[in-house]
Amino acid sequence: MTTWGTFFYPHTVSIRARISGGSLGPRYAVPQPASAEVLDEVQLIRNIDGQEVVSSTQVTVPLDTTVPVGSLVTVWPDTPNAREAEVLQVSRDDNGDDLLDSHLVLRLK
Repeated sequence: MTTWGTFFYPHTVSIRARISGGSLGPRYAVPQPASAEVLDEVQLIRNIDGQEVVSSTQVTVPLDTTVPVGSLVTVWPDTPNAREAEVLQVSRDDNGDDLLDSHLVLRLK
């Protein structure tokens, strides 16, 4: 449950969760809006295969958001800077206390 509100999630993103693909490649769910914090910053990270890759954006969303690796996230929707990027890494920050909300940190391509 999100309690931080717009102070910690001042942005909105659109998420198309990856659905397991078949012989035709990956499929994606219908886009869903999510409250988020978006930081455009370049970082070297490890992807799900352990390879070093460059991430251009970090997105923090509430813990109850469904975002598998490989999903597509549109940041800055409805602006000239809007772009859709693949989720390379999902980290869970489960605080387990009443001081900070638990959340997911997404690293985008």
